[in-house]
Amino acid sequence: MRKRSATRRLTLLTMLLAMSILLHMIEPALPIPVPGVKLGLANILGLITLYLFGIKEMMTVNVMRVLMASLLRGILFGTGFWLSMSGMLLSSLITILLFKQNKFTKIGISIASSALHGIGQIVALIFINNTIMMVYWLPMLWFSSIPTGYITGTLSVQVLKRLKVTERNRV
Repeated sequence: MRKRSATRRLTLLTMLLAMSILLHMIEPALPIPVPGVKLGLANILGLITLYLFGIKEMMTVNVMRVLMASLLRGILFGTGFWLSMSGMLLSSLITILLFKQNKFTKIGISIASSALHGIGQIVALIFINNTIMMVYWLPMLWFSSIPTGYITGTLSVQVLKRLKVTERNRV
């Protein structure tokens, strides 16, 4: 995207944050055929933020999303908060590492991010429940991360294409 004024930049980042909070809040109500699996729709906005603005902005949007959605739900520092935060931090880490290598597609990054999000949540559950038995969820989470990461990655690619077309038409 072309160079932006500070006000426009802040406005766009705030809109991305608001949309990610909204998706984070409504996603649990969506029917998913596999218990314990979510699509991770809010992660679409994180990936979009990364490609439009950069790493620092993606991390800001992701951390603020988890904090604000947890606060709005009344679960700040509860189990749900720690699951979201640990999953988000680990998935963001792999997203940044793969993004910096510049060898992976957006969809590939999204799938890896989805897989590590599940690992982050399992690690949090192991500490919260004080049992290693949670690792038995990993195969199901890894298997489900392929279609969920593919879906969120594909949606991110489509949104980014449309945003770039719109931006090009404004010039």
